[in-house]
Amino acid sequence: MAINVVPRILLPTMDSERFERCSFSLNDVESLLTISMTDLQPYIIHFHRLSWHRFTPHADCKPGLIMGCEMAVAEVEDSPALKAYLQKASLGPEAARKLRHYRIYLGKGGCHEAFAQSAYGSGAGSFSRTMSSFANRLKLALR
Repeated sequence: MAINVVPRILLPTMDSERFERCSFSLNDVESLLTISMTDLQPYIIHFHRLSWHRFTPHADCKPGLIMGCEMAVAEVEDSPALKAYLQKASLGPEAARKLRHYRIYLGKGGCHEAFAQSAYGSGAGSFSRTMSSFANRLKLALR
């Protein structure tokens, strides 16, 4: 079975050479992946209702892992890993239906994968974060 990897969020640059560092902060409702790139403001990926996260170092990233998600947050549709997780997790049917598998490859920054209800990007400023949060809530309501 082929895995379909669909880019959902493009970073402000597709040049992985500009990657400097990133940090991942875990919270119950919203977890944040903050990405710093040369000559750009930090960019934040928000994972809403994160259930699982994995980091793979750059040296261990195989072509199949990074396909379709270079400097972009991609959704892995029909993910075998998510299906296996859902079989073991004690989630209700509604929460399980909403969960998605996201993946982003940051060049020398490695690959981050997350199971979350949604993901969206914003700049570091409060206005950008507020507008992005509003757009995400709207998207979820229409799903």
